[in-house]
Amino acid sequence: MRFRYGLLAASALATGVFAVGACGSGDDATPGGGQDAGMDATTEGGAGDGGHGDGGGAEGGNVEGGPVQDGGDGGAAGEGGSPAAFLIHFDGTKGQLPEGLWELGDAGTPIVGLAPLATLVTVSADGGAETFGAVGEAGTAVNTFTLGITTDVAGNVYAGIGSLMLDAGPAPAPGVYKFPPGGGAGTLFSSDPGMNFPNGLTFIGSSLFVADSYGAVYVIDAQGTASVWSSDALLAPDPTACSGSVPLPIGANGLVHDANNVYVSNTNHGRIVKIPMSADGGAGTASVLVEDCAALAGADGVVLDTKDGSLIVAVNVQNKIVRVSTGDGGTSVVTSGPPLDSPASVLIDSVPDGGRRLLFTNAAFFSAADAGRPGLLALPIP
Repeated sequence: MRFRYGLLAASALATGVFAVGACGSGDDATPGGGQDAGMDATTEGGAGDGGHGDGGGAEGGNVEGGPVQDGGDGGAAGEGGSPAAFLIHFDGTKGQLPEGLWELGDAGTPIVGLAPLATLVTVSADGGAETFGAVGEAGTAVNTFTLGITTDVAGNVYAGIGSLMLDAGPAPAPGVYKFPPGGGAGTLFSSDPGMNFPNGLTFIGSSLFVADSYGAVYVIDAQGTASVWSSDALLAPDPTACSGSVPLPIGANGLVHDANNVYVSNTNHGRIVKIPMSADGGAGTASVLVEDCAALAGADGVVLDTKDGSLIVAVNVQNKIVRVSTGDGGTSVVTSGPPLDSPASVLIDSVPDGGRRLLFTNAAFFSAADAGRPGLLALPIP
């Protein structure tokens, strides 16, 4: 019987819902049980408006030694679906489930994290994929999830690795890992006994802010020392909230900021929490910007749209992306339906003609390993 991510076994969620540790036999083996990232990813023809992924399915590089093949369906949506297009497909049967997303350097090269594999992968302009770095040897990650990704001003890359199965011997150990600008092995940068599912990451000045899904926001200094910035009850998980839409304890998740506030998604509650930043850098009193199970249950990664100050939120269990006004908390759907498949992280990207597009990862956490559509996609936006 095929394993279905997110709905079977005692599991964990990489900014979405996703089960690990259950295994079939032969080609039914599931991620999280010591697979490597051997790639048979397929590339797509971009979003049609230039930028990364433009050029249409050229054969790319290698990830963990496996070929990146051209071809695919071009990301076409079915009737009533989304116009989003794949830049690259990954292979869910090998545990290649992309969750975190960021861009590197002036070129804006997308980098994604393969959630069960403790591996970061870059995606080139022609849709090829290369391993950027990994934590531990290939095949040794178990019961963990590679989560949010960000960079500092020097170009070092940071990725959160977490677990909801702390008694099951997770490896690598939960924490925030640091990779050199040119890639390579990730090393533990910061850990804390309470920081076990470091999900959304963002720098504010030289301090790294981390939304931990057990219900807190941490701040990490340049030496890697973590301290609780906010543990307001609004950040806490509750898998019974929103009628159990996300049946795992995932509270604080996506994390962004503007000049005055930090915004955190709460996955279980379908909630966006607003936390003012005080003059000394401390946390003010948290409040609910919006809480709406119908619109936001499963709220995952968040990006700030600097064009109008709104938030764009991936809503994983509902296969949609939603815009949230930071003024009144009003919501509107940006896109929904196929080919979206557990959208996890979102990023706004510029394109050569001066336009913009939304990049997002399809984590495929709810789909059967052989039927999901994991990948990196692009959607033109105004």
